[in-house]
Amino acid sequence: MKTIFRALMLGFFMTALTAVSVTTTFAQDQTAEKQALYQKYTDNYKGTIDQRQTAIDAAEQYIAKYGANAEDKEQVDYFKKALPTLKKAVADERGKVAQGALFTRFDTAVRANNTADAYSAGKEILAQNPDFVDVLLVLASMGYDQSVLVPPVDTYNSDAVNYARTAVQKIEANKPSTTGDWGAITYAYKNEKFADGKSNALGAMNYNIGYIMYYRQNQKKEAIPYFYKSLQYNSPAKSNPLVYQVIGASYFDEAKRLSQETDTKLKAAGGKDTDETKALYALAKGNADRAIDAYARAYKIAGSNPATKKEYKDGLYKVLQDLYKFRYDGKVEGLDAFVASVMNKPMLDPATAVTPVVEATPAATTSSMSATSNTTVEATPQTSGSSAAKPSTSGTAMSKTTTTSTSADGTATKTTVKTKTTVKKPAPKKKGRR
Repeated sequence: MKTIFRALMLGFFMTALTAVSVTTTFAQDQTAEKQALYQKYTDNYKGTIDQRQTAIDAAEQYIAKYGANAEDKEQVDYFKKALPTLKKAVADERGKVAQGALFTRFDTAVRANNTADAYSAGKEILAQNPDFVDVLLVLASMGYDQSVLVPPVDTYNSDAVNYARTAVQKIEANKPSTTGDWGAITYAYKNEKFADGKSNALGAMNYNIGYIMYYRQNQKKEAIPYFYKSLQYNSPAKSNPLVYQVIGASYFDEAKRLSQETDTKLKAAGGKDTDETKALYALAKGNADRAIDAYARAYKIAGSNPATKKEYKDGLYKVLQDLYKFRYDGKVEGLDAFVASVMNKPMLDPATAVTPVVEATPAATTSSMSATSNTTVEATPQTSGSSAAKPSTSGTAMSKTTTTSTSADGTATKTTVKTKTTVKKPAPKKKGRR
């Protein structure tokens, strides 16, 4: 794994100073002071940074003292011509030395998992080079890791989200990885599991944004597009059941809200359907369709991992059954076949409008989503270093009660997920409901 220091120091100290011949026709009758300043310059102008600074000082003194003398014009003109190049070379090299020390400080902080110092050094590096993608990726990842500690540390949440967003923008604008590893040290997204570090980094950054917004900043609705976008890249997010589960929960909540609104308006209309109640109910079923698709993917992925605990799979399946019964008026036939084939088609973008389910004829038995039905996804993650280089291999678990802990397997972020699901069987739909 490359470090930030190694990557940036490759070109350091390569500045070549153009040797300019020193005037050799120095008048024999010059004073001892002139001779001393001249000698100090010639002895030092090709040396170390400090020696070259000594040469600069000598030349400037010579110009200040003898610049007005006609007999010194040739020597003064030489110094005036040589000094700008020499000063620039010294300033550039001093800057590179300081920058090298900054990179070393950054690398040391990352290796030691010292987030505070890494952020301090990283901000200085980015102030000098805003397009340094690898530093952005490292800072975004370290901030995310703090958010999943037990208990979570929320100090870096906003910065981590901003760094992750900026990294995505830079990568999508074809800014390169300076290290070649799309990150550095323990946060290198090009690794033994993912040869395409660019795609892995994009998936991880979108997941990290979604996770922090959803769980730590209570911006659940705003987080969903980032979770979905994380699935578009070759990264561990694609095999993380939590991503699909969270998306499914957003549809479930909307279906429940619409169902409850339908019930309220139906009561107000004396139990008779109206165009409005029909439209609301159709849209509730459309959201249930999307929720079923998302939960089926979560269930399918969780079940494909031998380490997944039975309780977690059973919890996901219970939610699927309740949603399916609501969508298909109490029936469960066809659910298993749907789950078996769900991964054969792409998942719909949550940004696209939900299609209402308008049924041609009234069903003999229909159902209403209970006002107390709900599905919440709550996470209590564990930290274990780089979310890119070391995907978690822990199993998943979920209790059938409302206070169960769940660990997500195969995730890009090495998180252990605690999921609580409280879903009641849908109550029979009131007479006259379509």
